[in-house]
Order: sequence, then C-alpha cells, then structure tokens
Amino acid sequence: MKTVASDRILAYLFILPTAILLAALAVYPFIQATIDSFYRINMMTRDTVFVGFANYARLLTEPDIVQSFIRTLIWIVANLAVQVVFGVAIALLLDAPLKGRTLARGLVLFPYMVPAVVAAMTFRALFNEVTGAANYAIQAIGISQQPIGWLSSPDLALWTVILVNCWKYTPFMVIVILARLQGVPPSQREAARVDGANSWDVFANVTIPWIMPVLIAAMLLRTIWVANDFDLIYLLAFGGPLSATTTIPIAIRSLAFGDQNVGLASALAIAAAIFLILGAGIYSLLYRRSEKRDE
Repeated sequence: MKTVASDRILAYLFILPTAILLAALAVYPFIQATIDSFYRINMMTRDTVFVGFANYARLLTEPDIVQSFIRTLIWIVANLAVQVVFGVAIALLLDAPLKGRTLARGLVLFPYMVPAVVAAMTFRALFNEVTGAANYAIQAIGISQQPIGWLSSPDLALWTVILVNCWKYTPFMVIVILARLQGVPPSQREAARVDGANSWDVFANVTIPWIMPVLIAAMLLRTIWVANDFDLIYLLAFGGPLSATTTIPIAIRSLAFGDQNVGLASALAIAAAIFLILGAGIYSLLYRRSEKRDE
C-alpha cells in the first residue's frame, strides 16, 4: 500500500509543473477574458463599467467584426481543403514503391521546419509587386503583361496568404497520413484486387476508411491551429490591404491594442473559442463514427 501511495505522489509531482503552467498560461487568461468580456474597460484610467452582454451583441452588429468572422471561415475552409487534398495525394505518392522516396520523405518536411517569420519574409520578397520573382516569371512566360498585386490587392491578398500557409503546413498532413498508410494491411488490398477491384475501388473502399480516423484527428488539430493563426498571416499582409486579411486573431489584436477596447476584444475571443469547441465536438462525433466503421 505504501508503494502504491508513494507512486501516486510521485506521479502527481511529475504532472504538477505542467498543471501550473497550464493554469497560468491557459486557464487563468481564459477566465480573465471571460470576465473582461462583460465590461467596458478604459485602458487609460483602468475604470471598468459592467455592460453585461452588450459586447457580445456588438459582435453581431459591427460590420468589421462580422466580416472578420466570414473571412476566418473562408480562411479555415480553404486551408483545410487544400491541405487535405494535397496531403493525401502526396502521402499516397510517398507510400508508393518509387525510387528516391526516402529522400523525398525528408524533403517534404522542409516547409514545415521553416520558421514562420522566415517563410513570411521570403514570400513577401517573392510576391513583391515591383521586384518579386513571381511577377517576373508570369510576365516572362506571357501569362500577364502587368504586375499582379499579390499582397496589395484586396481581391488577391487573402488567397495569396492561404497559398503560403498551405505550402508551409501541408507537410503536417502528409506526415500524419503517411504514418497511417504504413499500417494498411496488405491482405485487405490483395483481397479487394482478387474481388476485381481497380485502383480507385481500392483507394475508396480500403485506403480511405483506413486513414479516415487519423485524417479527422489531423483536421481537428489543423482547424484549431488555422483558426488561431496569427504570425504568418500578419507578417505577410498585416491584416490589409483594406482589412482583406483581417481574420479573428488579427481583429482581436486590433481591438485590444489599437482601439484599446479590451472588453469587445475579449468577447470576440470567447465567441471564437465557443465556435471552436462546437467544431471540436462535431469532429469528435465524426471520429467515433469512423472508428466504428473501421472496426
């Protein structure tokens, strides 16, 4: 009994530093933001006025905030769509018995290992409207006679940042899916081929159901991370031009530090967290269904 009790105490001691950090860096800020969201806070005088749900009501009426919600949905859906499609395609290619696949598996990790600030500065130079290599290339091959404002055009800026984000983070999907593909039982594929299935049938009825649980889990992580992306999108376009790349995290920064409206910024942060929690619940439901189907 003493051994069991001492082991339990040792286990608690091991998790105590993590618990303290989690409480200090995640739980406390969340609780404080929740409290702040019900107040109008004057950052200069530190005076607070209780406004109840007025800040949350403003989230539905402020055009800039509504647009940031819409923009964030586009940002999440576009990133996930591209990263899932290309992640699965590249993983299947790297799983095939081709020459040089070991080297290719190492090289595919390169974008994921590049720091966000380095990637942002590199692509800002690449997509520069005057001196960028991207405009030089499309003009040289005759696609366009005029330089394209990749990051200066309100119509293109968000899609350009999505492109860069997909370049950097698609390798995460590749790694996760490729690891799962390594465990596909050869007997299942062979049995499907014996039954007359072609390559597409094997992919649709064997490969996809096998990788689906891991794919859903990876999509859950990427949804959370993409929704909270700040560094790459801000370093590339700073939320502009004309707020074209202002997603919720950038809007929160602008409200809190630009407009000094901490209450409204906190309400926006809590609302975004609630939406992510609901999304996580949907992913969890889909994951359980895929696990049952896989059994």
